[in-house]
Formats: sequence, C-alpha cells, structure tokens
Amino acid sequence: MKGTANLTTMNAFDITQQRLQYQHLLTPEFRDPAALVSWMGAIQAQDYAASKWAIGQRLNGITETMLDNAMGNWSIIRTHVLRPTWHFVAPQDLRWMLELTAPRIKAFCSYNDNRWGITPAMISKSHKILEKLLRDKQQLSRLQIAPALREAGISTDEYRLGSLLMHAELDRIICSGPRHGKQFTYVLLEEHVPPVAPLSREASLATLALRYFTSHGPATLQDYAWWSGLTVTEAKRGLDSIQDELVSVAVDGKTYWMSPDQQQHPISQPSVFLLPAFDEFTVAYKKRDIQQLLINGSLPPMASLGPVIVVDGQITGTWKRSVRKNDILLELQPIQPLKKSYQPALKAAIQQYSDFTGLPVSLK
Repeated sequence: MKGTANLTTMNAFDITQQRLQYQHLLTPEFRDPAALVSWMGAIQAQDYAASKWAIGQRLNGITETMLDNAMGNWSIIRTHVLRPTWHFVAPQDLRWMLELTAPRIKAFCSYNDNRWGITPAMISKSHKILEKLLRDKQQLSRLQIAPALREAGISTDEYRLGSLLMHAELDRIICSGPRHGKQFTYVLLEEHVPPVAPLSREASLATLALRYFTSHGPATLQDYAWWSGLTVTEAKRGLDSIQDELVSVAVDGKTYWMSPDQQQHPISQPSVFLLPAFDEFTVAYKKRDIQQLLINGSLPPMASLGPVIVVDGQITGTWKRSVRKNDILLELQPIQPLKKSYQPALKAAIQQYSDFTGLPVSLK
C-alpha cells in the first residue's frame, strides 16, 4: 500500500538510532568518499575541518589527508548548493543539483546583494573575468582573484567578493580546487568536472528526495524542505513522487518517512560519537529536539550545531580540540557523567579520531 508502513510503534529513541544507522555512523560501509557523499545527497561543509571529520566517521579506513586529496582531485566537490552555504557533493550530482537549487539560493541572497549593490551586470562581468582568469586549468585563490576584479572596477570587500564567487558557483562557472597551503582555490567547472546527462526538474525533485529520506530518515517533509532549501510545495512534489519507495510512521502526531530497509535493522548496541560542528546528524533536520531529549534543556539551542557528544543518538554534551605540535588535546564537556558501560565506546571514538587525523589524542 502506497506510503504505508507495517512498523511497530516507533519513539524518539528509535528515530535517532535509525538515523545513526542510515547515515553510516553506526556501521560504516563505504570506503570511497564520493560514494558516501552521493548516498547522503550532500554533506554540509562550511567548516572544512569539521566536514572532513563528518565524512571520515562514516567511512572505513579513511584519513584526513585522503579527504584533502579527494577534494584536490575532484572526487568530491565543495561548492554552494542546497542552501546558501558550502556542501560537499559528488561530481556526477553537481550540475543537476545546482540546476534544481540555485534559484532558491539566489533568492535567499537577493536582499544582501541589493544592499551591497551587486547587480546582474556586475555578476555577468565578474563571470567573464573569472572565465578568462581561470582558463587552461588555472587554480587561483580569493587573494589571487580579487586584484583582477578590482582592476575591472568591481569592489572586492569581503561580502562582495564572496557573493560574486558564490554566484559563479551557482551559475556553474567555477567550483572548488585543491588547497594551496591553507588557501582554497577555484577552477573552471567545465575543465574539471566531466559532463553528465541532464535530469528533468521532476526527475531531480524525485532523486533529491529519495537520497534524503533513504540516508537521513526517518524524517519529516518539513525536515526535507529545510535541508534541501526547496519550498515546501516543491519538496512535497518530490516526496509524493517517491512514496512507493518509502514507508512512513506516525510519531507524536508527525509523519516520518524512511526506506523500507530500515524496518529490518533493529539497533541495540551502545554508541558514542564525537560529532563535528554542522554534522548532518544535527544540522539536517528542521526540528532538532529529538536529538536533545536526554539533556533536559541544559544545552543552548545553537550549541547543538557545534561539536557535540552523542550517546545512543542523544546529545549529552559538547567537546573541543586544541591542535598542538605533536598531538591533539580534547576537552569533553558532558552535561551528565558517561556511564561506565559506555567508556569502551568513548575510547573507540577517540581512537577513530586519532586514526583519522594521524595524531595522538589525549584528554584534558
């Protein structure tokens, strides 16, 4: 029966466990960053170090250096898509996803563009300069691009430069390139990302919805609209078109959608994760109260978007790191003491982070 699940009653704990499972935190199965990113649809990436750890926790045998290389060889692309922020996407998904979501992102940015005098003519002029500047596979940073724009009479204060580069990303002129030292570079998209067959708008709406609900479910329509940046009407069009491929369950008066496979994976093992800022587990849902049930309101709402300690799917504290010359110092700030039975899971999480960064990790 379309869109109906033969599920036993789920509760908030069940929802978070399924999200951990299908976001590949509990049982990482992928080894290839591009395959994981494509499965997730996109992974938020404005904090570069944090986003690498978000990917690293969901892969087997990956290191931070390997992810730097993946971005440097365009196995994964860091660009503005879905919402007005950076995301990692797989190269084969880049064009159709931009075609679908770029108009909404531009609409979000129009107020500040008007405020700062960024006109369509200025955007078009900057596109032409970037195409000439980056021709023949040049890789240039913001610091290297800005003088050419200024010489053409285009102001490059921080907002204007960032906005013009974002418009060039949204219009599929440029995308991310390798880092030069600590500087991010830009390249021409057409010179580095192989073309793929385009998708119709209806196919794009369906594809993005299916990616989200199979990787982030159980989730609501409102969660999906928030994550995708689409209007609720368009998000619903996408969801309606794939309901035969999903199941739903009602929890506290809300309808949650997910893959039928999620019925087959009961979760019982204890888990502890040191999730980074803006991790998909916390940022990808409009309502984040489910992940905070056990903290009794002790954590400021926005703190849940920073680095958090997650125990059995619930946010139970925060953490921060200090990178030193020869090691990393972690400071854990739990809201409530971690039970002794969870210490092995915490130790495993710390070791995973050490293996990922390639540095010893100690606790403050």
